Amino acid sequence: MSCPDCFSGKQHDGAPAGKEDKIHGLDVYVAEPASGLVPKGIVIIVPDAFGWAFVNNRLLADTYATKGQFLVYLPDFMNGA
Repeated sequence: MSCPDCFSGKQHDGAPAGKEDKIHGLDVYVAEPASGLVPKGIVIIVPDAFGWAFVNNRLLADTYATKGQFLVYLPDFMNGA
């Protein structure tokens, strides 16, 4: 059974800390662990219907980078659509 919030959604507060880059012709949001820390691995987030630019997706990438110490890529697989 789902809750009412599942249908309405919510935009989280905060400012993404990563950067936008272009990798293999795709726009990509990149989130990295704190300066000087070696990443434990790489995480690639496939964005949902809200897209790669949606703040919630970017904040999730930032969380994996800072708390999990991962290098995180959030690519724009929809090419801006």
